[in-house]
Amino acid sequence: MHNVFIKFLRFIFFIPLCMLTLGLVNWGLVWLFIWFIGLSKFWMIVVFFVFASTIWNLFTALAVMLTALTSYVSPNRHFGVVTISILSIINGAHIGYRVWTLKDAYSGWEITGAIFVTILLFELTLALIHGALAPGEGD
Repeated sequence: MHNVFIKFLRFIFFIPLCMLTLGLVNWGLVWLFIWFIGLSKFWMIVVFFVFASTIWNLFTALAVMLTALTSYVSPNRHFGVVTISILSIINGAHIGYRVWTLKDAYSGWEITGAIFVTILLFELTLALIHGALAPGEGD
């Protein structure tokens, strides 16, 4: 069952599939943040203190599931883990840099929001790497 042509195709399609997966996760992250920022002050406080961990855990679980499904396409386990880990770290660092350089000067609440987003990005990056550790084909 070790067809060389199929393995070659898996190498070719794996990295674009990783980029597509990260794009979907980023798209979901942006819409989650836009939805949260668009809430009224009352609902923002209610959602933050009551539902925030549930919503975030559901989002990260979906991101881990997408990454795990992507890792099954990998030609071998080591290549999949290394590729997804490197792309996730680059993606998290890029988004974190963009958050902190969005404005020249931040006020108190904006600094708090940027710190909060940075912590969430760090957690999401670790979750994506965790998803890459899903069992794949040996070799």
